[in-house]
Amino acid sequence: MKPKLGIYNAYLPECGGGGAEKRTLVMAEHLSRRFDVTLVTGSHFSAERNERYFSVDLSRVRILRLPDLLPFSRDRRWADLPERLLENRHSSRLRALGLDVFINNHYSSNLPCPSPHGIYMCMFPHDLRGAVKGRGVLASAHSHLLGMPPATRNSYEIISANSLFTASWVRRYWAREASVVYSVGEPMGPAREKRRSILHVGRFVEPSRADNKHQQTLLEVFRGMRDLHAAGWELHLAGSLLTDPGAQRLARELRRDAAGLPVHFHFNAPFAELRDLYRDSAIYWHATGFGSEPELDPHRQEHFGITTVEAMSAGAVPVVIRRGGQPEIVRQGESGFVWDGLDELAACTRQLAEDETLRQRLGLAAIARAENFSRAAFLQRIEALVEACLANNGNRAHV
Repeated sequence: MKPKLGIYNAYLPECGGGGAEKRTLVMAEHLSRRFDVTLVTGSHFSAERNERYFSVDLSRVRILRLPDLLPFSRDRRWADLPERLLENRHSSRLRALGLDVFINNHYSSNLPCPSPHGIYMCMFPHDLRGAVKGRGVLASAHSHLLGMPPATRNSYEIISANSLFTASWVRRYWAREASVVYSVGEPMGPAREKRRSILHVGRFVEPSRADNKHQQTLLEVFRGMRDLHAAGWELHLAGSLLTDPGAQRLARELRRDAAGLPVHFHFNAPFAELRDLYRDSAIYWHATGFGSEPELDPHRQEHFGITTVEAMSAGAVPVVIRRGGQPEIVRQGESGFVWDGLDELAACTRQLAEDETLRQRLGLAAIARAENFSRAAFLQRIEALVEACLANNGNRAHV
């Protein structure tokens, strides 16, 4: 009999999403070739629509849809924190599955491992329960109620991090070493003749959220680049548009602010359309974390940045913020540019727009660099973690 393996991500949307959602589904598809895989998610998930969106095959995967713990859990603005208090309600049902290995890929989860072996895939760590001191009564209460319980942290043999940046904060917040597993980069090539197009891909969310992708900031930078408009350059903004009122309001404001500019929106674009955008675009922009300090607001940074890898795989030259995991992907002046301020973003973009030879050279280097973050590299590392768990006899695994 095949070993039983569970993959947990309770908030897979009905369709679409970002790097975390892709990572969950790519793992499920691949590991189902060797294991009896159960994908544990929420009640809204549509396997058929997500298969099309992410180009995955879930035909060998059993889907377990858990009932919502809160009536408003579909609205991610409000459900993240209180659901940490209620996650244990899932524990008995998950233990009943008789899993050999459990992979928790749910953001900010406090769910104890329900199987003999467990991997906690950390996108960014939240406070350890009770560890916050000296930041006021509210912060202390928040940490006590919603922080990571030490027993939950210790129930997982392996903690993985999606970047060196995240691993450093796991060490600081949880006093654990984390195995770095960069998220899966979907190959979007081969590159083809590039258009005068700047691309950004990222979910459209309420701007006050920590995962704000700063599409408004990028739009304002492009608005001021009239010389590029005159030369035929366009800005394309693509990504999942969430259904909550804040995200919908952002979309309306972006459309209004882009009136009269060579700007195009691709909300909830399917995989094939996204791939064409990557292949057509000459330059890729990324700005998550802008306006915040990494040491003070590490949760507001791009903890890895899978869309940057995807753009590079298709030969788009990245011009990305020097924050979070982005500098781990882009080598300055070799496979793209990193920037600190908006003037530097505009200057690097103009340099590329005016020098086709430079764009071509960096585009080829970007393709080569993206191989380090490929689907094959991701899956090889995941398999190594699972094998380390299965080979472990009760001691914490170190890989």
